[in-house]
Amino acid sequence: MVTVGLSRNKDTLESVRTAVELAGGLRIKEGATVLIRPNANTADSAPGSTNPEVLRGAIREVKRYNPGKIIVAEKSMTTLNTEKVLKKLGLWQVAEAEGIDEILTFDHLKREHVEPRQAYSWPMGFDVPEFLASMDYTIALPVIKTHWTAIFTMGLKSQISITADRDRRQLPHGQGMDVLFGNMIAESNLVYKPDFYISDATKCFVTEGPNIGTLREPGIVLASPDVIANDIAGLALLKTLGTVPKIQKNSVWDQPQIKRAVELGLGVRSKEEITVRGSGIEEINEIITNLA
Repeated sequence: MVTVGLSRNKDTLESVRTAVELAGGLRIKEGATVLIRPNANTADSAPGSTNPEVLRGAIREVKRYNPGKIIVAEKSMTTLNTEKVLKKLGLWQVAEAEGIDEILTFDHLKREHVEPRQAYSWPMGFDVPEFLASMDYTIALPVIKTHWTAIFTMGLKSQISITADRDRRQLPHGQGMDVLFGNMIAESNLVYKPDFYISDATKCFVTEGPNIGTLREPGIVLASPDVIANDIAGLALLKTLGTVPKIQKNSVWDQPQIKRAVELGLGVRSKEEITVRGSGIEEINEIITNLA
């Protein structure tokens, strides 16, 4: 059984703390090297990217465990300079202000080539930063929102940020490509998958996405140690907001990303394996109903 924590509070830092607590805590070993990966694919502010206060809250939660080192790192889309993007979004400044040990971008780091055995949609494999092998614990900070090709982008798709530019050019974009895209997204999680997800639903796009769309502001932070449970709950939340037909009219378990992730054993396999706990979430019963 996996727990998903959802919290709504006027103070985003409190929402992060409570959601993590409801989900069972981070369980980081003292002295660990911890990587935090915000979403900064483009320089578009939230929900185009992670709310800086969600990053601040995540850093403070990690510090409760007396880690040996905290690193914040990300990779923006192929045409952008990640450092400039992080600074424009205020994410770099938050990391500095919170006194983290190192801020990295994946733009020019040395990479290793991986060919996961079950990554059938990546016949040539993909390249990931070598330093990921030295991380003791990784937290992803995805944003809960729709995506014009992949249908949605949440925890599973946040893993694409570790791939190289040439790998991203293999990703299919366009209508009707959601199944292949979903398979590739799920399969990218076969290596260096994060240990915990703190998902930003302070603001969401419920159409289009990932950088423009119809805006909703649920003011929620969602947390879970399980990527499938995270994304299932995120999809259930989007349904309460009114979203695109491919999400609104279908079971959350029928999404290509989810189906392939379940096949790969990346997390929970059914609604019965998920417990949802909330604080300040008036629509929690509707969210739970949408988990089916």
